Amino acid sequence: MSKPPIYTLYSPHHALHHPRGEFLHGRIVPYYEMPRRVEMIDHAVRQSPLFHRVLYADMSADVLPMLGYIHDPAMITYLRELCHQSQARIRADYAVYGLTDHLGDDEYYYESIFHTPSNTRSSHHNPPKLYLSDSTCPIGKGTWTAIVQSAELAFRGASALLHGEHPRAYAICRPPGHHAGYDFVGGYCYLNNAAIAANCLRPLGKVAILDVDYHHGNGTQDIFYEDANVFFASIHADPTVDYPHTTGYTDEIGLGAGMGANLNIPLPHGTDEDAYFVALHRAIAAIHQFGAKALVVSLGFDTYVQDPMGRFRLTQTSYERMGRMIDAMNLPTIYIQEGGYAIEALGELAVAFFKGVLADGE
Repeated sequence: MSKPPIYTLYSPHHALHHPRGEFLHGRIVPYYEMPRRVEMIDHAVRQSPLFHRVLYADMSADVLPMLGYIHDPAMITYLRELCHQSQARIRADYAVYGLTDHLGDDEYYYESIFHTPSNTRSSHHNPPKLYLSDSTCPIGKGTWTAIVQSAELAFRGASALLHGEHPRAYAICRPPGHHAGYDFVGGYCYLNNAAIAANCLRPLGKVAILDVDYHHGNGTQDIFYEDANVFFASIHADPTVDYPHTTGYTDEIGLGAGMGANLNIPLPHGTDEDAYFVALHRAIAAIHQFGAKALVVSLGFDTYVQDPMGRFRLTQTSYERMGRMIDAMNLPTIYIQEGGYAIEALGELAVAFFKGVLADGE
């Protein structure tokens, strides 16, 4: 029996978040996490029979009550309020330097003081600026709507799996989310879409999250590190030489009740398909051993050989093979879009991956 098309969710409101630049060694360079990333994927989705695409343009926010289970409520409040206040804050800061005549009508607020581990904070003072862990998450007047709609796609896709409406879902999320932790944002990520999906799927039993983005999903690990019922497996670049640097090491196996429910498989620059799939087999075996009843896949295409941010050597056919292997786990599965910056190739890579998902057998 043939598999049904992938239930695919997309919202145009991601484009409300469109920073123009980011900082690199004293220079302003184009912002890599641009709207065109997912627009290229959506264009390919609309042209392919592999997908049952649903457009969400209603600006709903059913996911909002769920956010407090994943993130520090104070951080959520901070993000929402900063989005609303961003233009006023920028004007005040620019005024100090006499730059008010250069203001546009949609500027982005870049923080300059960043997150520190919670155990170094005073219990009496918790400056909201510390929620931002790096300079890649500027905030503009449309950012809040964009990040909530991104989370909404993950929530709705997972809900469809939970209620048995679809066996597979693909949330074309933007901004991505796997670098957003319980009380920090960073790496282009504000709200953790994969974590939201996993939390939604808990009624099915144990949930596994498989992160195949090039970078370690430090935010997802942070959220579930002490959780015995959510297994996190991440295959990623060696963090000694790649973002996020502070996490993603093999000795991070969980804590407390979550001991043993975290698996990191860091790989060196130049990793090719053969080496990558040895790691993927290992992650899949661990998920089976865990006894997961549902699966969330943080799907990044920055492992592609031509990705400007990645240093792996996967090809288009690699993604088709990856899709076959993951779907062979035979679990209700939602795929959450994370990274991928080879803009012109992203649509083809997504189609190749889901061609593998819908193929018969591994």
